[in-house]
Amino acid sequence: MNNAKKVKYIKHFLRLLCYLTFIVGIFFTIVLLIPIRNSLIISMSYFIPQITGFLLFLYLPTTLLLLKLTHKKRFKNWNRILILVIGLMLTVLNAMPLMSVPVSIQTAENEFNGVYGDNWRSDIPQNVDNYFLPTQFNLYNYFLGFPHRDCNVETDVPYYDADGVKLYFDVYYPKGVYSDLPGNGSVIIKIHGGSWQYGDKSIGNVLVLNKYLASQGYVVFAIQYGLLDSGSSSFIPTPDNVKGNFTLHDMVYQIGNFTKLLETTYADTYNANLDSVFIMGLSAGAHLTGVIGLGYNDLYFAGNFSNALNIKGIIPIYPPDFAPSYLLPGDPISNPLAFEKFTPSNLADSTDPPAIIFQGLRDDLVTLDNAERIKNSLNNEGVDCVLLTFPFAAHASDLIVGNTYSQVWLYYLERFLYFEQ
Repeated sequence: MNNAKKVKYIKHFLRLLCYLTFIVGIFFTIVLLIPIRNSLIISMSYFIPQITGFLLFLYLPTTLLLLKLTHKKRFKNWNRILILVIGLMLTVLNAMPLMSVPVSIQTAENEFNGVYGDNWRSDIPQNVDNYFLPTQFNLYNYFLGFPHRDCNVETDVPYYDADGVKLYFDVYYPKGVYSDLPGNGSVIIKIHGGSWQYGDKSIGNVLVLNKYLASQGYVVFAIQYGLLDSGSSSFIPTPDNVKGNFTLHDMVYQIGNFTKLLETTYADTYNANLDSVFIMGLSAGAHLTGVIGLGYNDLYFAGNFSNALNIKGIIPIYPPDFAPSYLLPGDPISNPLAFEKFTPSNLADSTDPPAIIFQGLRDDLVTLDNAERIKNSLNNEGVDCVLLTFPFAAHASDLIVGNTYSQVWLYYLERFLYFEQ
């Protein structure tokens, strides 16, 4: 094969690759912008908004390359115009999550100012601020990874063996002197998501975030809890040891058992400060975070939890504000009290801890009204609640730490933890 034919075949291949990139790009952009009730597409919508910054830098070079390969002599001019229009549209539409970052920041600023006052930054000492993200967003973290200091990690520590289930936790804790760090040994109990049926303490709990917070002086316990084994499959990794016919009562009881062991055993083991405890959870875990964090002092849950823990704040991340009927006996008519008490917003009272909530505005699985009900119920009781909302963010849009949403989220989260500990 002579060189001319080789060049010809290479150009054909590149042209085909460019068209394929356009087709995939159009599909991804539809998923980004339009809600489609399909399980596979919903799963894709979790991650596509988090990588659009990378995609837009793919679409623009693809457009320029395809224009270069599409010679005027062989193609009508309107074909080149169409290529240019499609390429520019893909580039602009996928730039929208990045372009919306100032909106997210302004929303967060307004929320923080409303709770902590306009000059809240001056209340953070310089030696503490040195540990925090200096800005709400930068492209270096987005494209090249998220910085965090080292910490201690122990995995698969057993804490529950009853009712046919064995449960474990992972713990992330600081190296060095706790009092020299912003967290000062405060505890974060981390509850994973997965529709109360799937997930695990490891990958489902954002490991980089756990390490980041531990390196700041927090003792982070990422825990398992019993899940409902519905018999269906999921792309979410789920170990067999957590599956069973568990209800919300069981889940709260198991997590409550962990709080009792935290008092008697693990606080001393890891030098954890029980006078400063935060509950954090994602999705189904955010629902349990709301139930436990706001129901901790409710008579309905009396006896479930250790009385030694001082809950200083809750961190629900895209939280459902409802009690799923398949996880409770009866229904709201025959068993109204259970459905009331397992709905986080119904548990709000004036003695509850403050909250900070992450909520994507493009979340079609757990919509904004859930977070708003929780916020309004707390505010009506005189309890502070910071609600951070993110345009184009779908469900689970915090999983890739460093994306357009997570950087803004973490900037304010670490400051919330410091103020409330």
